[in-house]
Amino acid sequence: MNAEPRTALVLSGGGARAAYQVGVLRGLLDLGVLSSGVDILVGSSAGAINAGALAARAEDIDKAVGTLEGVWSNLRIDQVFRTDIRSLGTIGARWAWDLTFGGAFGHVTPKSLLDTSPLRKLLKEMVPIRRIGANLGQGKLQALAVAATDLGTAEGVIFAQSRHQVSFAQRHGWRMQQVEIGIDHLLASSAIPIFFPSVVIDGRHLGDGCIRNTTPLRPAITLGADRIVAIGVRGPRQPVKPSRAASPSIAQIAGVLLDAVMMDSIESDVEHAEHVNTSVAACANVCGNPFRRINVLWIQPSASLAAIAAELQDRIPNSLRYLMRGLGTDEALIELASYLLFDGAFCTRLIDLGRADVAASQDRVERFFSTTGAAPSRGEAQRLAAEA
Repeated sequence: MNAEPRTALVLSGGGARAAYQVGVLRGLLDLGVLSSGVDILVGSSAGAINAGALAARAEDIDKAVGTLEGVWSNLRIDQVFRTDIRSLGTIGARWAWDLTFGGAFGHVTPKSLLDTSPLRKLLKEMVPIRRIGANLGQGKLQALAVAATDLGTAEGVIFAQSRHQVSFAQRHGWRMQQVEIGIDHLLASSAIPIFFPSVVIDGRHLGDGCIRNTTPLRPAITLGADRIVAIGVRGPRQPVKPSRAASPSIAQIAGVLLDAVMMDSIESDVEHAEHVNTSVAACANVCGNPFRRINVLWIQPSASLAAIAAELQDRIPNSLRYLMRGLGTDEALIELASYLLFDGAFCTRLIDLGRADVAASQDRVERFFSTTGAAPSRGEAQRLAAEA
């Protein structure tokens, strides 16, 4: 594994969209640029699950990615959350009761729209959690970090397990905590707001890590990364013409909120990193800039993942479609479905897309991995910023 520079992999959230990340990793292995492994793994939401699985098999990155490919490409929705009529009907009835009579009785029970009890079993099979510590001890990996949100305090929490003791500075709105990462941490990080239930760790209810993790690259930098491969899961934005259409449905609003929570932070942080890199290059020999350059390779889908979900919407179980139809029309549910369609056919399409996107960016990828981490000239920094 590379000792210098240290390479970090930062995986964003996105529910079922995280299958795209696996395709990108396979594409990087195809080019031979990731064969020596990754030093630092950072994940949020479903990206935390992928990061945990990679950390548990860090001794062989090719095998680790192959295992992830096998899981995602053969995934069934009922392995992530229950889709039987009885389970979904009970959840729907409880929501209706609390919304109707909760005010009168002054008590509601903590809940979510979906029962994710099957996910714990899947993760235990997918992530041999004890091997993370072994890989850290043997130097196969330097650190693993996963983000979560304390729903009681609205504070972000970065759970980190590292080979060496790290001094974590608490910042406004979030803190880093050194722990031995377990299945509960992965479940908490991937608890999609409203849809997946929170997870209790040390008496705190924790939810999706993307909610408060506004600087997703920072944990990797704090843990010693010299360069970062960041993988997003949002496709190209489609231009939308203003219209006087009907009021948006709950499904449309939920889709917009998830899009903002899952995607906006990492895109903004990558852009910020490029601005800092340009400043570092400009001031390196002039004003003693205290910042250091962190090369960032940003990869995201070249196609709309919602459009792919639309082509495969018949894969959504009828029971789930019936429950979700109460949130809006089938058309309005497509964006939402792209987060919840934990289906092998959909995930395989995303894996193939990720692999193809890396192949199409071969020159940019190989140039990134050929750098040593040293600060470039001002002209080189401007060129890199222009390409970002």
